[in-house]
Amino acid sequence: MLVDLEPPFLVIKPGVSEDEYYRLDEDSPWELVDGRLVMSPSSRRHEELFRFLLVLVNGFLETKGGGVVLGSRYPMRLDERWSPEPDLIVVRDRKSHLLTRRRLEGPADLVVEIASEGDPRFDAREKLPRYRQAGIEEIWLVDPFQRILHAHTRSAATGAYESSALTAGRLASQVLPGFWLEVAWLWQEPLPSSVACLDLIVPRQD
Repeated sequence: MLVDLEPPFLVIKPGVSEDEYYRLDEDSPWELVDGRLVMSPSSRRHEELFRFLLVLVNGFLETKGGGVVLGSRYPMRLDERWSPEPDLIVVRDRKSHLLTRRRLEGPADLVVEIASEGDPRFDAREKLPRYRQAGIEEIWLVDPFQRILHAHTRSAATGAYESSALTAGRLASQVLPGFWLEVAWLWQEPLPSSVACLDLIVPRQD
């Protein structure tokens, strides 16, 4: 039985319709990727990175406004074969009408994927081409195994993507003006305090 498998296996079930996918429980660990159900194993490091980034982005948006950030179990429907569930999605206010109770109807503005130990290249190999096809403005692929953050940003003028592979240095968001991240934070063990890092990004007003 699939439910008996344990990490670090990546489990893929092909030939699944969109209706079948959306009949699953809302807390299901599966996502719909090119007409296949995919379940990626989680790990402590994955969850720590997810929580760290969620606190930073959510804290920034709560302070500055302009959009919302949602976590993994919320699908981003791109078409009848694609309803991936990125680790984080940011949707700016101008797209808020696309947020429904159960899914985002269309591409997010910013997507963050954290590599899974079951297949660390899965997001880059399978998801990134579709995300770029959808015109997602900013895509971050975090690889804690190689300690590289691959950032892809789309030019509003030309539609072309600029890509960079960062192991350190400051990454400033195009989608969220004023938000930045010291990439080296992601490789620290243990991770730094998300509250302390957020205070650097958005200094408190005394």
